[in-house]
Amino acid sequence: MATTIHGNIYELNRGIQDILPFEASALPDKANLAPTDASRSALLHSMYAARNCETLIAAFLRPAVRNLENLKPDRYRHSLRGCKEALQDTDDPALIALKELLEEEGERATLLSSFQGLLLAG
Repeated sequence: MATTIHGNIYELNRGIQDILPFEASALPDKANLAPTDASRSALLHSMYAARNCETLIAAFLRPAVRNLENLKPDRYRHSLRGCKEALQDTDDPALIALKELLEEEGERATLLSSFQGLLLAG
């Protein structure tokens, strides 16, 4: 048995101004406004800058580099070569794996430069 609800309490066009006493007031003049609180915006910035999973992964994949000069191609290659040479006489399995990765990187860099040479020659 379906019941119907009568009355204006449940009407969809009813707003808060119909429920609470509402007095329209003018906005204050610009001269009367208090200055904004900078601490609120700082709090918002700290909330939005909070570390989440995405920022943690990005920081892991793109670590902070203190000296950007190390990222110049020649200096970077020289640094990798120096690391590989320093790892020649190691017995630590983790360092041996790192040395193998550096050797693979060197082989791939050589292959890339030969491909670039072929593309430029063609």
